[in-house]
Amino acid sequence: MKSKGIDQSLNKPSLSSMKTLWLFSGRLIPAIVLFVIFILFSRKLSYQDYGAFQSVWMYTNIVNVIIGFGISSIIFSTNLNFLFYFARKNKNRLFLFYALLSLLTFLLFFLFSKNISPSLKILLIFFTLVQTTTSISDSLLIKQKGEKKSFIINFFYAVFFLGWHLYILNTHYSLFTLIGGILILSIFKWIVILLIPAIKESKTISYDESQFLKHWSYLGLNDVLGILAKWIDKFFLVFLLSAADFAIFFNGSFEIPLFGLLISVAGIFLTTEISADLFSTEKIKKIYLDTFNNLSAIVFPLFFFLFFFKEELFSFAFQDKYQASLPIFVISIFILPLRINNYTAILQCFSKGNIILLGALIDILLAILFMVILYPMMGTRGIVLAPVLATTLQSIFYVWQSAKALHIKTIELIPLKNLMIKWLLYASLFYCTSLLLQNFPLFIKLGCAAFITFLIIIIGSWKYINPLFRSLPGYQK
Repeated sequence: MKSKGIDQSLNKPSLSSMKTLWLFSGRLIPAIVLFVIFILFSRKLSYQDYGAFQSVWMYTNIVNVIIGFGISSIIFSTNLNFLFYFARKNKNRLFLFYALLSLLTFLLFFLFSKNISPSLKILLIFFTLVQTTTSISDSLLIKQKGEKKSFIINFFYAVFFLGWHLYILNTHYSLFTLIGGILILSIFKWIVILLIPAIKESKTISYDESQFLKHWSYLGLNDVLGILAKWIDKFFLVFLLSAADFAIFFNGSFEIPLFGLLISVAGIFLTTEISADLFSTEKIKKIYLDTFNNLSAIVFPLFFFLFFFKEELFSFAFQDKYQASLPIFVISIFILPLRINNYTAILQCFSKGNIILLGALIDILLAILFMVILYPMMGTRGIVLAPVLATTLQSIFYVWQSAKALHIKTIELIPLKNLMIKWLLYASLFYCTSLLLQNFPLFIKLGCAAFITFLIIIIGSWKYINPLFRSLPGYQK
């Protein structure tokens, strides 16, 4: 009877697996939609129009994070009952701070943004306000155990988002009309989220209010510095290049949304799981190491696929329109092997906001320093190399500080041997694959390479994705 009970327990749905499934799915579909839009707009729009189109999204991403100043991060790493209590108690101070921050940000955006008309700038101000509010509401929904509901909402939003882009692209293209339609769609999404009843947490955890405010400030500053570091190469060049040249640089340095998605989901999962039990070092270490192993089994194969089949990918995706972007692309993808963990999760849960902020400062200052040094030597290739070098050093710093917070050795948080074996194995596999397929036609070569990549990911990460299959409804042993 005892062994039967153990067997049955193995087939019970895993709460953490289901959370991961819904979180990942809820962000995977919008990421795929963005990638499809990226390809289609690259093909059809002129360099000038496409450069202006991507400039808008660059500004919007930066402004959203600044005016949202740490709210989503504090939601995921804090007990909601205390957060709501603190917000009610300090509502006047918080409102004044966010109102002034938004006004200043919008003023700077309106005065200094490039490639955008004044009327579109005004529309974008309203758009970013709605987008930021919707993002915060979605974070609250997820925190209140609404991962599945968030997935459903984001799925339908992504479908209409894609549909509207396709309609504008294939009728009379207007960037103003495009943003106006997305604004209306975002308002509907926000209303739907607000209509969902909230599930309150059963317990309240008390914090020192002054320390909590300081932690919030650190998280906000880190988010702002993080988004600036992410876009700093493009932000730097948008003022130096024409819209057409910026389009070529952007397509070379564009990071496929899947990788940012993996880090985002990993961060939400890690902060949620770690904050549930901050006193179990072994449990935290295991969760952290599992994330390294899990994400590396996905990211490493994808990196080598992009590296060995880059020319074929550009020919197929852009129909030879953006071959000039290839040298930029080759350098930019070397940041991808770093996307195998969320390096600030442990520090976030242990309220080490000062360390997170220091790491963000290190990242952006090193990126600027490397740009100043490398741009005269390498041109735009030096600009894209700078964030790769800076992010590498920042990641090492965060792992070191995370180990200090847990009072363990740094090497205990990195499955170094496992990662090195995977790296060499995947490199060999994809090198041999590229040799075997080199004489095949483009479509067959890419199709076979993509299928092999998919198989390698499934085999390499089966240990980690198998619990997700067991947790799906209707699964039978």
